[in-house]
Amino acid sequence: MNLRDIKTKQKIQAIKTKDTKGNIQHFIKQQTIHNKNVDRKEEASVKSNPQVQATNSVSVAAKQTVIESKYRATKLIKQKHHEYKIKSTNKKSIIESNHGIHPQRISYISKAKKHVVNKLNATKMKKSTEQFVSKPIVQNTTHAIKKSFHIVKKSVSTLNTLFSFGTGLILLIVITLFIGTFSVLAQDGGSNSEIVSLSEEVIAYEDTIRKYAKEYDIEDYVSLLQAIMMQESGGKGNDPMQASESGYNTKYPRIPNGITEPEYSIDVGTHTFSDCVKKANVKDPSDTEHIYLALQGYNYGSGYIDWAISNFGGYSKYNAQQFSDMKKQELNVSGYGDPSYVDHVMRYVGITFRGGTNPNFNNMDAWITKNPYAKTGLYGQCTWFAWGRFYELYGYDPGFTGNGWDCVDELLKAHPDKFERATTPKAGAVFSGIGKNHVGIVLKVDGNNITIQDGNYDGITNTFEDAKKDWQTNTYTLDYYRSRMGGIVFANPK
Repeated sequence: MNLRDIKTKQKIQAIKTKDTKGNIQHFIKQQTIHNKNVDRKEEASVKSNPQVQATNSVSVAAKQTVIESKYRATKLIKQKHHEYKIKSTNKKSIIESNHGIHPQRISYISKAKKHVVNKLNATKMKKSTEQFVSKPIVQNTTHAIKKSFHIVKKSVSTLNTLFSFGTGLILLIVITLFIGTFSVLAQDGGSNSEIVSLSEEVIAYEDTIRKYAKEYDIEDYVSLLQAIMMQESGGKGNDPMQASESGYNTKYPRIPNGITEPEYSIDVGTHTFSDCVKKANVKDPSDTEHIYLALQGYNYGSGYIDWAISNFGGYSKYNAQQFSDMKKQELNVSGYGDPSYVDHVMRYVGITFRGGTNPNFNNMDAWITKNPYAKTGLYGQCTWFAWGRFYELYGYDPGFTGNGWDCVDELLKAHPDKFERATTPKAGAVFSGIGKNHVGIVLKVDGNNITIQDGNYDGITNTFEDAKKDWQTNTYTLDYYRSRMGGIVFANPK
C-alpha cells in the first residue's frame, strides 16, 4: 500500500465520522419536544365535520412546513455536493490514485439525500382518511399541538444523516416547523385589543341602553352593549345597533339599515344580545369565555352559538373564521360577518368591566409567546402573572421586565402618556410593593377597600400548569395592604 492509498482511507473515514452519534444525541437532548402516541380514528364523514376540519387545518400547517423543510434540506445537500466537487477538483493527486473514491463519496451523499427525501415524503403522504378527533376548546388545541409535535419529532429523527453538514440546518428546520404550527394556534387566545374610548354619541345613549338592558335582564352588561354600538355604528345613524336584520325587528324591513328609529334599534339590539347571552350560558360579567361566544353570535346570528358549542364546545378565533368561510361558500357571497368581531368590540370595553374577569390562560400572547417572564425559572412568579394580566386587560406590553418592586417605575417609563404615579389607586392600576418585592393589579376601589389580583402565593417557581392555579383575587383595606407591603406605589391609568 502506498502513501496515497493511506491518505485516501483517512479521507473516507473523516467523511463518515464527521459528526458522531454522541454529538447527534447531544443536540436532540436540547430539544423540548415531547412525543406521545396520538390515537387515530378513521372518519368516513370527515369532509362534513367542521370540528375535524379545524383540527386538520392545524395539522396541514405543520405538514406544509415539513414540505418546505424537505425542499430546503434537498437544496442544501445539492449545494454541499457541488462544493465537494469543487474541492475534489483541487485534489487531483488523491483522486487520480484511486478512481473509486469519488463515486463512493457521491454515492454516500446520494444515499443520505434519498434517505431524507423518502422519510419526509412518508411524513407528507398520510392516508387521506386518517383524521384526528378533537375535543372542545382546550382539548382540541392540545390535541392539535400533540399532532404537530409528533410531526416535528418524526421529521427531526429522519434528518440524522444531515448532521455531517452541521446542526444549524436541523435547528432551522425545527424552528420553521414550530413557526408554521403556532402561527395557527396563536390565533385562539383571548381578546388582545387595546382599549379605545367611546364616542360622545354612544355615551349619549347610555340611559336608553340601560333602560332596555334592565328590561331584558342584562343590566350588568351595559358596558358591553355600549361597545357593541360603538363597533356597529359609533352611535351614528338611525340604526345605531345595526339590528334591522334581527328576528326581533317586527316594525321595519329586515334589510341593512331598515330600522329608522334609534330607540327602537336599541330595543331590538339589546333584546337580541340578551338572547345571545342566555343561549351562550354566560354566568356573569367575569365569564369571558362565554361572553366571547355571545358577542360573536350577535354578529353572525345565534345559529353560530349552537354550531360552535356542538362542534367545538365554544368560541375560538379559529372557528369564528371557519364559520365565516363556511357561510361564504354556502351562500356564494364574498363576505360573511366579522370573524374578528370579539376583538373589535372588546377594545371599547373599559378596565372597570374587564377588571371583573378572570385570567384566560389560553391567551398565548399574554401568557406564553409575548410574556418576557414565560420561561423556566419564572413561571408562576408575581411578575409573570402581572405582565400577562396587564396584557389581557389593556391589550399591549406594559414594558416591565424586572423585579416586582421595579414594575411600576418601568411601566411609567414605558407609557408616561397613559399612566401616572400615585399613592392611592384607581381601578386598573398596577401596584409595586416598596418593602416587599411584589407586583399585582388593582381591579376595584371602593372607598378604603381595594380588590387586587396577583400571583405566586406558594412562594416558589412553578411549571406552567401549576402557575395557572397559583393566583388569587382578594379585597383588603388600603391601610392594611400598605402595612403588609411595607408601603405601596401605584401606576394609575390617566
